[in-house]
Amino acid sequence: MWRSWKIFVVPIATLLVFGCTKKPERVLRVLSFRDRQSAALRIALPEFEKQHSIRVQFDDIPASTVATKMMTDLAAGGTYDVYTVDEPFIPQFHTSLLGVEEWPLTTTDKNTGGFESKALEAAKVQGSLVGLPVNGNVYQYIFRKDLLNDPIEKTNFQKRFNRALLPARSFLELREIAQFFHRPPNLYGFAPFTKMSEGTTVELLWLLAGFGYKPGSTNIDIATISEALEFYESLLKTAPKSARAWHHTERMSAYAKGRVAQMMTWNSFFFDLEDEHKSLVVGKTGYALSPGTDSTGIAGTWIAGVRKNSLEVEAAANFVRWWTSREVNEALIPKGLSTARSDLLQQSKLTAQFPWLSSTHLNFERAFLRPRHKQYRSTSDELSKAFTRWIAGQKTLSETASELYAALGRMNELAMGGSQRKEAH
Repeated sequence: MWRSWKIFVVPIATLLVFGCTKKPERVLRVLSFRDRQSAALRIALPEFEKQHSIRVQFDDIPASTVATKMMTDLAAGGTYDVYTVDEPFIPQFHTSLLGVEEWPLTTTDKNTGGFESKALEAAKVQGSLVGLPVNGNVYQYIFRKDLLNDPIEKTNFQKRFNRALLPARSFLELREIAQFFHRPPNLYGFAPFTKMSEGTTVELLWLLAGFGYKPGSTNIDIATISEALEFYESLLKTAPKSARAWHHTERMSAYAKGRVAQMMTWNSFFFDLEDEHKSLVVGKTGYALSPGTDSTGIAGTWIAGVRKNSLEVEAAANFVRWWTSREVNEALIPKGLSTARSDLLQQSKLTAQFPWLSSTHLNFERAFLRPRHKQYRSTSDELSKAFTRWIAGQKTLSETASELYAALGRMNELAMGGSQRKEAH
């Protein structure tokens, strides 16, 4: 009896020892923004996990909170292997990311060809790539082509403005179209972005670009800023009264319901405009170059970078290469991915199905980047606060023009090297 007990005990002990020596699961931790694109990427994750024998912990959070989350995570030592970073904040975080040229040699697809040049420029700090573009976004012009192509509308517009009704090529034409289609309460001429956030900074930079301002330069004065604000006030008069506190949700909803004739917005929203479950204007939107003699479109590329000192550097680099590859991007565009690859934005098969891809490529070629420096967040907040206070009627036009002039001066100084001088102290 005792012998049989001993024989029974030994195998159990052996099994316990074997279980304790099993290799721990490898995990690749990724911090990203949450939208249709992250949902699309999740569909493909099992493929990468199988190929590289690693589980991907993909944490996607609201885009507006990613930079703060990254900052606190890095302050605690860093728990993620891959971070996504929005274009204006790349200089702030680049020292925490491993330069692409330092990624392990075993990573595949080392060629950075195929990307939009402006997207790659956004991914560089002092000439060095610190990540690869995973989201190709451009602030660009859209319009209701069904309205602009309507014969009766064309005739009436010609009589009123003595020119053909075409997509706006200048700010003057933008305003004329806005005034013509201002027919409350069912239709409005323009959908502004007016809620204090990074979005109002983008709207302001787009507005000033239409009056000759180039971010990072000094070619702006108070008189020009005043002129730009007066123009924007004329656009606000063609929008609903509630539009003086609009974020993306409110204005995209108004456009999708068929209540707006034209607007400036990011191409990441276009997929939903062509979704019959979310939009009443499916097939009715035209996508064009942003109006203005010079570029007024803004590139808003997100990149994915590898954290320095990550214990899974090779897997992290492989993941970013895989995420940005032509094959994965091509498969995910129909799911809502906003690619930064010019080779796909110009692919005839895709552009026939998704017409905004062509306009995104054309706008990318002309787009400008927001000022590049480590203090971008604070200077952006300063601009947004001054702009939105004026929109809300809390400040006069002259007061706001002076405040914006001073804030732009600080932003420009930092973009041209002021940040480096301050950091040296």
